[in-house]
Amino acid sequence: FREALAIRPKDADLLHGLGVGLMEKGKLDEAADLFRQALAINPAMATAWLMLTQVKRQKERDSELGGMEAQHAKAPQDSLARMQLSFGLGKANDDLRDYGRAFDYFAEGNAIRRKGINYDQARTRAEFEAMKATFDAGFFEKHRPSSISDDTPIFIVGMPRSGTTLVEQIIASHPQVYGAGELSILKKAVGKQFPATMPGGFPWGVSDIGDADFAEAGQAYLDMLHARYPNMRHVTDKMPGNFLLVGFIHMMMPKARIIHCARDAAATCLSIYKVHFRGDSHRYGYDLGELADFHNLYTDIMKHWHTVLPGVVHDVRYEDFVADQEGQTRTLIAHLGLPWDDAALSFHETDRPVRTASAAQVRQPMYQGSVDLWKRYGDRLKPLLDKLD
Repeated sequence: FREALAIRPKDADLLHGLGVGLMEKGKLDEAADLFRQALAINPAMATAWLMLTQVKRQKERDSELGGMEAQHAKAPQDSLARMQLSFGLGKANDDLRDYGRAFDYFAEGNAIRRKGINYDQARTRAEFEAMKATFDAGFFEKHRPSSISDDTPIFIVGMPRSGTTLVEQIIASHPQVYGAGELSILKKAVGKQFPATMPGGFPWGVSDIGDADFAEAGQAYLDMLHARYPNMRHVTDKMPGNFLLVGFIHMMMPKARIIHCARDAAATCLSIYKVHFRGDSHRYGYDLGELADFHNLYTDIMKHWHTVLPGVVHDVRYEDFVADQEGQTRTLIAHLGLPWDDAALSFHETDRPVRTASAAQVRQPMYQGSVDLWKRYGDRLKPLLDKLD
């Protein structure tokens, strides 16, 4: 970006792109400056407004907020720009503790996003039920995990916005751990070894295959991991949705650690609802009822894994970390079999790129503020709270 900007210094897209890169590296003030430069050139650049709200804490109704409101009023109904500006204005008003106005903007942004995606609730439920039915207690009596002893990977799973980025940042602050972020290689290894076309279909057909297939899939995963991150003692794989594949992880790489990040259900769901995720991930997240249903499925399958694989998944609670950062961090590092290192307590200073919706938050020390924030939205969350288990 910098080389291109030397040639085209007034290119708003380049300024925005460099700003995003700096935000991911934790250079929030520099990122904010670049987003402002992009907006000076193109005041209608909705994505730059949205990104500016991610790196700036709104403290008053300033001229920038007024500028964003003006652009929102001009943006066509149901347009991408209108949606991005709605999420940005929701964040700014949330900062200002104007929760009624913030919710109105979040609701508009989510409604626009929901119209543009295809999400099948029934199919999602069927996928969860199939995974539970396949990996039942009888499966683990019949099958034995692979003999692979490689314990390089540390899987961090859970709902988005449940503290997975925070926990990875803490673990990756340890000198023996490399934080790789959200990797797609587990899905790739499982999909190649156990395709949808397998006899019996996926995942049901897994019940009738030999244990050697799991070893082969585990080795394929490790080959990809070591090729990308050679000579690393441990590597974190923080793809939250891998909670659906805990049975596969255990059968493929039984020595790999699995850390599950749990957080209050209402707090998690509101936090998801407040975010415009990049790409097509988290399609369930743009309607409060669908969001509650998905969270219920997630809670249910995590209970299932704890029942059929006792001791395999280590739970950490976001609220416990906020209340007792050092105690919880020491317990986590000990569980991973790592020697204590004080760097784990200064996670917000760790210099590594973070490419998730929490990129800005993990650059700050832990704070209590977000634990009970959902309660301030009151009855606006009723469609969510009525459906949550």
